[in-house]
Amino acid sequence: MLAIKTTEKLTGVTVSGTYGELNTLYDALSNVTGEEESYPELEACRIRVHGLCYDIRHAYQGDRNRGKNEYGEQIFSFEYLWPEMVFIFAVLDEFNRLSEGSRCYLKQEGAEKLFYHPETKDALLERLPDDIAYVRYFQNLIKNAFQRTIAPNRFKKIMSDYENDYRYSYGRTKRYFMRFCPQWVDIQNVKYLKRALEKRKTYLATIAEKIMFDNPDYDAMEDAVYGFAKEEGIPYYEIELNGMEYPDEIEW
Repeated sequence: MLAIKTTEKLTGVTVSGTYGELNTLYDALSNVTGEEESYPELEACRIRVHGLCYDIRHAYQGDRNRGKNEYGEQIFSFEYLWPEMVFIFAVLDEFNRLSEGSRCYLKQEGAEKLFYHPETKDALLERLPDDIAYVRYFQNLIKNAFQRTIAPNRFKKIMSDYENDYRYSYGRTKRYFMRFCPQWVDIQNVKYLKRALEKRKTYLATIAEKIMFDNPDYDAMEDAVYGFAKEEGIPYYEIELNGMEYPDEIEW
């Protein structure tokens, strides 16, 4: 069974499953997020989700961790940073919403031209409801692991605010990821990796709030990134921030 568990040092999560389960997850995420520029305002986020897909594919191809479950089945797994996985959890709501609506990339005129074989479009559209369901299952696994990791009161408050039907909730604004600067996730990843183990439970909840809800620090960074991208004539999501170096080795 597909599973997500927090790693020993709370650095991130271990995602594990059989070849079929991880392959299904890969296909579902790929279909829900679409092809290149399917949703231009979410292209930066699509690229980020496809980074996860890269690890999923390499895992079920045997390039990451391998083991067996109690039934003797081959199990494949890989680790993923917690702040990055919080972002994945939240941004997938945007892609699910688009996939279920009239703006779905597979429902647009000429969508069959995106594929080498035109009939591929119809096959992907037919399986899309199942893919959305599997993505939501994956999100629930992330949510459950998150609940097991942080303090119960922080989890309840964060999820209550996030899942509220209204965008404005208890004085803070739920984040929507249109034209989101993914550099913000790098900042949270690097900061989290520098935290001592005994402080990570509390800090993970704080970082989740910074990713899932709007805040002025993000707004300031976004203005700087957009401005620099305009000056240089490059996509805003290709800009690399100074000081965002990841360690060569990560202790999970």
